[in-house]
Amino acid sequence: MKPLCIALLLGLSLLSTHLQASTVKGKNFYAQNLKSACGFNGEIMGKKHTVKEWKTFYDNNQLYLAIKDLCPNAPLITEEKDLTNLYHFLSSFASDSGNVPSCN
Repeated sequence: MKPLCIALLLGLSLLSTHLQASTVKGKNFYAQNLKSACGFNGEIMGKKHTVKEWKTFYDNNQLYLAIKDLCPNAPLITEEKDLTNLYHFLSSFASDSGNVPSCN
């Protein structure tokens, strides 16, 4: 029982670390590729939808279209890893996420 609990905790901590890294990569991608085209930062973009709405866009392969709707000048985003990272970033600042941007 004890080894199973340790393995479960280790697995959960690795998943959490991966999601945090994906969120940071999404933030960096937004800052480098979308911020100037959209005219606002990613935290503002994230607040345009709820967590559930961002998830629905992502799950239905509509994330780029949702971004393009809010930011008509957005460049084409075709790489799945970029869309995944953007999804994690944008949903982390969704209107119902409760997250507040840090001052970096």
